[in-house]
Amino acid sequence: MEEVAKLEWEGKATATLTSTTADQAWSLLKDFTNLHKILSTLHTCHLVEGVDGEIGCVRYCAGAREDGVVMWAKERLIETDLVNRFNRYVIEENNMGFRRYFGRVGAVDGGGGGGGGGGGGGGGEGCVIEWSYVADPIDGWAKENFEAYLRSSVETIARRIEETLQDDGGGGGGGDV
Repeated sequence: MEEVAKLEWEGKATATLTSTTADQAWSLLKDFTNLHKILSTLHTCHLVEGVDGEIGCVRYCAGAREDGVVMWAKERLIETDLVNRFNRYVIEENNMGFRRYFGRVGAVDGGGGGGGGGGGGGGGEGCVIEWSYVADPIDGWAKENFEAYLRSSVETIARRIEETLQDDGGGGGGGDV
């Protein structure tokens, strides 16, 4: 049996939301093809293959850098865990230098007492948004720079989730953000 080479990079970024439960955050995170609604660096994220939200579906995500260059990726959903509140995906095509990349984004209980990337006050429940990955080194990126980008993205997602839930009255029932 042929051995698969181990991926060299591995890491995780987190952001704490003190006034949002993991279930509330997951109601927005689970929507695989609407990432652009909670990650402002993306201009679009839409279904290009399969059935939205089902294992095997593919999304196309794109955003423009400050210099106007459009960066894009096609990502396949490979696992959804509704109980543990996470999606796993793999980047299949891109123009950003990714070769083999597997990501996992989700919400876990906790964070009610600590500060962090979320808003303030309230409830002792809270949650933590986690974005972890394993990958080959990314062409054109130092690992430290990629991890800084990931941290910034998770913090942006956390802020947007809290803003959206406040705008919705805190319910976060899913659907369109």
